[in-house]
Amino acid sequence: MEKEEIPANAESVKKPVRYSVEKIIRYTLVGLIALSLGYLHYLYVSTIFENNFNFSHLSTMEREIALRTEMGFYYSYYKTVVEERPFIAGVSKLMYDRLVEFPKEVNAFNRFNIAPEVLIGAMYRYLEPWLNTSTYRQCHLVYRGDEIEPVQSCVGLGEPILFYLEAVWWLAGLLVAALFFSAYSLSNSVLGGLLAVAQYFANHIECTRVQWAPNERENMAAPLLLLQMGLVATQLRNGRTYCRLQVSIFILNCLCLLFWQFSQFVFLTQTLIFFLMEQLRIIDLKALCIFLHSHFCGLHMAVLLLQGNDMLKTSLYTSFFLVVSTYCLFFSSFRIKVQNRFDLFVESWLVILRFLIVITSSLYLKHLISDFLEIQDDTHVWDILYSKFTSYKNFHTLLYTCSEVFDFLPLSTVVNMCKTCLIPMVVFGVCVRVYSWFGEEKKTVEKEVLEDEDSGIENNTDSKEKNDVEMDMTDSTVSYMRRLKVEPAVVYQVAQLCVFAILAALVMRLKLLLGMQLCVVSALAVNANHKVPLSVQKYLPLCWVAGCAALAHRLSVNMSAEMSHIGEFSDYQQEELLNWISTETGAKAAFAGSMPILATVMLVTRRPVVAHPHYENKEARARAYAVYKTYGKFTTDDLYKELTALKAIYLIVENKYCYGRTRQGCSFEDIWESEYPGRRGPRACHALLQGTQDHFYPVFRNNHYAVFRLHDYSVRSHKTTACHALLQGTQDHFYPVFRNNHYAVFRLHDYSVRYCPIRYMTNSNGPKTGP
Repeated sequence: MEKEEIPANAESVKKPVRYSVEKIIRYTLVGLIALSLGYLHYLYVSTIFENNFNFSHLSTMEREIALRTEMGFYYSYYKTVVEERPFIAGVSKLMYDRLVEFPKEVNAFNRFNIAPEVLIGAMYRYLEPWLNTSTYRQCHLVYRGDEIEPVQSCVGLGEPILFYLEAVWWLAGLLVAALFFSAYSLSNSVLGGLLAVAQYFANHIECTRVQWAPNERENMAAPLLLLQMGLVATQLRNGRTYCRLQVSIFILNCLCLLFWQFSQFVFLTQTLIFFLMEQLRIIDLKALCIFLHSHFCGLHMAVLLLQGNDMLKTSLYTSFFLVVSTYCLFFSSFRIKVQNRFDLFVESWLVILRFLIVITSSLYLKHLISDFLEIQDDTHVWDILYSKFTSYKNFHTLLYTCSEVFDFLPLSTVVNMCKTCLIPMVVFGVCVRVYSWFGEEKKTVEKEVLEDEDSGIENNTDSKEKNDVEMDMTDSTVSYMRRLKVEPAVVYQVAQLCVFAILAALVMRLKLLLGMQLCVVSALAVNANHKVPLSVQKYLPLCWVAGCAALAHRLSVNMSAEMSHIGEFSDYQQEELLNWISTETGAKAAFAGSMPILATVMLVTRRPVVAHPHYENKEARARAYAVYKTYGKFTTDDLYKELTALKAIYLIVENKYCYGRTRQGCSFEDIWESEYPGRRGPRACHALLQGTQDHFYPVFRNNHYAVFRLHDYSVRSHKTTACHALLQGTQDHFYPVFRNNHYAVFRLHDYSVRYCPIRYMTNSNGPKTGP
């Protein structure tokens, strides 16, 4: 064997330095800036929340009432983890939850995205010995007026609800840090990251609701989603696979799926974008396979930790992932080598055909899996989308679309984003970047032509014949496209922006995704590698001055408006209701009512409920459908049958849903009219609130709420017994003055009372009621 010759200067050849002092200083500086901006946002949102609710001066009950609807529903699981002793008992109670859909047992880990509450609760339990000290928990009395008793209010990290909110604020800080990192990575400029963060603060109301609704699922998952998209773009820009980067993306994929049920739709669009980029040869097959591998690991781990979540297993994201993976394994080699315009024409049609086949196959596979597992949990999502473009509507779609957050994106949002120059900067950055790609390609062609001209006399006949053959084989259009250098990271971020714009236009609640992505892409406006046309370049300084002035003005105005809002939370009527429930009902008394009030009842009183705000389950939607018949044109007998089938003992009726006004077509009367057109008769809630009804015994009432106890079958079937007659309704000579689950006390009327017209009766548990 011949020995390889070692070059004389082998010793002088040094390996490239992986870590240099310059890199360390730069990354340290970037990290410090990101952490500083994140801490600034943490202070900003926590201050706004405190100003709006005066949270530090509320009692524990008032704080829990302030977390309405879905927020209170999720917080109740954190409360279970914190209060149950030992810790494993709390976990067991979540796996066999008997409160949320009484009398059925529900695995909360499987049905709901409660991973944030479990993690924060576990952290609190671990730190509890240090937190329950005077250093981290101080209590004081709060005076609330002459007619209301003072309440005890505790502040500090030792208070469970404040510890929980502190974790939410730190997640909000992480979002801004991830925003700065993503923008810096995309623009390769610290100035680009600072511009993105400035735009985020200037458009804060349009980009997030964390300061008003802290623990909504999107607020929990948004920082992780933004960080995941930033790491994916970094991987595309580097063009190399690093194990640590791949593991980080896989972990973030898993956490996003655990934290927010809508993450699967975000990942569906992400997978679709990567598939199209591979088909257009912006990325190669290897990059697509690496991307799919991280989603493979994240999806399987999430299904495992969610204990086989049905909605995730039968999602379109799972089906699309399986179909694209199958394509990569077996059919990716069936590609045409493009050498001329005809090949390009054929390949273009094949790309469209492959895309349609993948979409169709994914839809069919999803339908097949759903039918095989007999799961229809996400049908309401497709019904809502269908109702957006047609006249189709039912009870469930109207319940969603009548809420502002699920309506179409208002034009005012676009106007506000234009006032801060966010949308103009994004358009400018994208256009200039696209022009740079084509400008670099043109420059490359001119350079090749000049090189050919410089070597003119040296060209021989053989080289000319060779060039002619190459020109015949390779069309100029194909050659142009091959030389076109497109950055995959920029294409991905812009494509993701377009997808988020469509989603936000359909569902206003998703505008936080659009706002974040707009801020990230706006960083392209300050990329130093941009090539701007000479005709435009002379106007750039003036445009930048005007844009920065508008941004600074709106930043000052919007931040001042948010910080100046001062409010104080108070809902004494609901507090009165919850106190009555806690003292006058048994621990196993199941309640029916609207989803918002039931979430609060379950949180504050720990009483079981028959319906809840988490709507991503077919049976849960059926339960809500039955309970909301209270506000439709149904007889009280029909309502009684529905509620007894759910094993409810008490029914809570709210005046605002029965008599309150809302926008046209969105009152419960209108919703049920669209569900049952032409149905006649009074609404069940009117009948209950205005007179005595069989099967419904009034036990509590104030200005906003009324509670009725449902008679069981034994009372219904023995009407001739005197005690049953007394307990079932109002009887002559016997005036009810006290009642609980075991005893009832009646005052016997004397003759003077008997012959006087009794206009009003005073219920011991509430204010005056009608006869």
